[in-house]
Amino acid sequence: MKKHDIPTPALVVNLDKLRYNIDEMAQRARQAGMALRPHIKTHKTPIIAQMQMKAGAVGITCAKLGEAEVMAAAGIEDIWVCYPIVGPDKIERLLNLARWVPKMAVTVDAPLMARAISDAAVARGQRIDVMVEIEAGYRRVGMLPGEPFLAFVKEIVASMPGLRYRGITYMAGGTCKSADPAEQLAGEQAGAKIATDTAALLRANGIATEVVSGGSTPGSRYMAHLKGVNEYRPGCYVLGDMQYADLGAHTREQMALTILTTVVSVPAWPEPDHFVVDAGSKTVTHFLSRTTPGYGTFVQMPELHINVASEEHGGVHLPKGMRPPALGTKLDVWPNYVSDVVNQSDELWVVQGDDVVALWPILAARKRV
Repeated sequence: MKKHDIPTPALVVNLDKLRYNIDEMAQRARQAGMALRPHIKTHKTPIIAQMQMKAGAVGITCAKLGEAEVMAAAGIEDIWVCYPIVGPDKIERLLNLARWVPKMAVTVDAPLMARAISDAAVARGQRIDVMVEIEAGYRRVGMLPGEPFLAFVKEIVASMPGLRYRGITYMAGGTCKSADPAEQLAGEQAGAKIATDTAALLRANGIATEVVSGGSTPGSRYMAHLKGVNEYRPGCYVLGDMQYADLGAHTREQMALTILTTVVSVPAWPEPDHFVVDAGSKTVTHFLSRTTPGYGTFVQMPELHINVASEEHGGVHLPKGMRPPALGTKLDVWPNYVSDVVNQSDELWVVQGDDVVALWPILAARKRV
């Protein structure tokens, strides 16, 4: 089967680019002296997680329990759910998972949450590793740094026997705010300093902190500059997207995933000002990139973008004087935000050159809980 024969709209992965991206990030981590724990929210596909592990990743990061359950069923043995687990139903699922995953960890950022997990674990005769999230400028989740963080970890160590404190996790706040490399580096270092200063405070108070874990695809370029951080969690690097290409995290040529789409309508008037493809919002999503216009950029014609996306229709504005492609033409589109695009799809068509070599199910797509 050839790429042109794939029914559209479809997500197509270039296997050679995928392998390059996986190997390049693994090498980057090794050179920085860091463990690599990629976030699977981008690809949600067990076979890609297995490729990352074989390339040297120590384990994987998941956002939701549903993702973790899929990855555990596929044989991944080191899983960290880096997301608040709140409510007895989710705590039960977490602890069930921890019974058969050899290395299982979860993130906490509040005493009430942590105590609920600990109490449930004790009642079941279990103990689970926890990473404590620190607020490092991203202003989303996380315990405040310094003394509040120290007091929280002391409480975990002293009075939560169902938990085993492992370390600190953070998300730098300034890394993705600018495309300027100097500003990105400063943002990444600022987040790392908040985490490592608090780790030093913990150690000064006799609390061992095994792991200090940061991570983002744009920030991964600066791993070697993050003294005291020993683990990193990038996600989108495996497939790439316009959002991070605009930030300079990778080139467009490195992007391993494209959306294959077909021209399904061309206006009949003498000088058409647009054409329509079959990749609408259900495929490309409504995510806007940082600087590139539209909802997706055409690989063959990078000056054109999907400008209007209803559910099933992608409208493409044509510059004056430019002729539209012929009805039935198949075109490749670079996605704006690959994690959203993958989450809305069911499979990845894998190609080498023009040959289709595999069809991989996206088994952890749409795992909202």
